[in-house]
Amino acid sequence: MKLFVATHNQHKIREISQILPGFEIVPDDPEGVEENAPDFAGNALIKVRAIAEKHKGEWCMADDSGLEVKALGGAPGVHSARYAGEPSNTPANNALLLKNLEGVKDRAARFTCCCALIDPSGEELVVHGHCPGHIAEKAAGVEGFGYDPLFIPNGHDKSFAELSAEEKNAISHRGRALEKVREIVGNGEWGTGNGEWGTGSESSTPPLTHSSTFLAWLKLFRVVNLPTVPGDVLVGAAIAIIAASRAGGEPDFLKVFGAALASVFLYMFGLVDNDFVGMKTDKDRPIPNGEISPVAARVARVHCWGAAIVVGAIVGLYPLWWVGAFMLFVSIELYNRTKWSPLMGICRGLNLLCGFAAPCLPPIGHSLGMSALEHVAIFAAVWTIYIWAVTWYSSGEENDPDKKRRVGVLVGGIVYLQLTALLVLTLMFPQVAAMRPLLIAGAVMLILLRLFKTVLPKVRAS
Repeated sequence: MKLFVATHNQHKIREISQILPGFEIVPDDPEGVEENAPDFAGNALIKVRAIAEKHKGEWCMADDSGLEVKALGGAPGVHSARYAGEPSNTPANNALLLKNLEGVKDRAARFTCCCALIDPSGEELVVHGHCPGHIAEKAAGVEGFGYDPLFIPNGHDKSFAELSAEEKNAISHRGRALEKVREIVGNGEWGTGNGEWGTGSESSTPPLTHSSTFLAWLKLFRVVNLPTVPGDVLVGAAIAIIAASRAGGEPDFLKVFGAALASVFLYMFGLVDNDFVGMKTDKDRPIPNGEISPVAARVARVHCWGAAIVVGAIVGLYPLWWVGAFMLFVSIELYNRTKWSPLMGICRGLNLLCGFAAPCLPPIGHSLGMSALEHVAIFAAVWTIYIWAVTWYSSGEENDPDKKRRVGVLVGGIVYLQLTALLVLTLMFPQVAAMRPLLIAGAVMLILLRLFKTVLPKVRAS
């Protein structure tokens, strides 16, 4: 089967042919195309669209790749080929890289390859491959091209340029991206030669392996952090229950459960929406790196929002909860599009207020020496300030893996804050028996958080 590839680079053509031996690789240089996108995916799409116009009904592919150095803020990045200026000059690029890293101890880097595909029906798909490593103090090796003599992949003591083609292709960024291409396109033996797809090949974009897809969805929904969401609702519900108990009110735990579940769905909606908005800045996320298709993610986003509405309707949540949920939805949308850190804090504060509105219609009279609304407002303010501070600190985490891990710990820390609040309220009001189930539920959330962090180490927490 033919695979038209948008390149004139003979090194790339040779690598692609070695990794995809079952295909007839047909190079097609997209002349006159300006690669002016801010990221690898954008440049790859520019090139593949240019050649797809000439080869309608065929598989077309383009790749864009480069070196990203942590200490240089991700540079050279999309400018890897012309790092030292026009025209492209490999020795000059390597010399400039070494100069810019003089005296730098943290030389962590990675190669990234983005492959953009257009299938015979015209559908587009983007996949990514990464190879982490570090930059050597000096060049070594004669194989490969570009920055290969300077890049030492993790787990090796030799540069890319010192490895054989087979060794490099097994771990390289391009090799990993092309493995995903092979899973999507097939083994190069589809069709019967008469324009018809063979049995089992009807789908133009077969999915990746089930295990990879499942892990990608876990990453998309930040499953590690999901246990932090119901705790907000539990704290808000606890304040409402204490206030209502003094007026003889009885809590409805089904409504508390429904509010907690609806908040989880709203949180998941916000995460998917955030990944769409942030595709250009955090390319490691499952949507921009090709692990989850944009179409599937859009469907998931709609379903999450719809699920929150359905749950709220089924358990009959009070009008005050619906007002809070709408305000939460608006705050999520505003934060995702402005990245104004106080809005993220406001989201968590509103989540607590939604919990306050869930179990009963609390009286506005005095409770804990002040009105119930004043009391819940204080708790919501604490939540808002804490998450605001964490969000402010997290700026730039997409380019700093260590910082991303620290942010994950801080986000998880809100569960301890929630459990502490529930424990204090339970001790202050031991006569309110309804507090005990909430305290137990808070402890379960903490156990789940620790369990997820232990068994799902590959699912990033922020």
